[in-house]
Amino acid sequence: MAYMEATVLGIVKARLNRLASDTSLDNYLKQRIAAADKELERTGISLTADDTDDAVFLADYVAWKHNNRDQQTMPEWLRLARRERWLKGRSDDT
Repeated sequence: MAYMEATVLGIVKARLNRLASDTSLDNYLKQRIAAADKELERTGISLTADDTDDAVFLADYVAWKHNNRDQQTMPEWLRLARRERWLKGRSDDT
């Protein structure tokens, strides 16, 4: 697990306008978070557990995927954030 689950879950809940105390979808959202992390890893993006930017990026990505299950067009701000995170990982490898 390359992220702090409780932190990312809290951010996802906030992005989805859910109360932090509402735990009815926690298991579902945790699965979505894990799936998004693995998807990003398959595309060459490895997240760091203690990086706040990575936690926010993962939460934004999960919230967007949750809200846009039928739409494949990623918003420009998220597409650029994903690209920048991918490029950062590439520069760290060299």
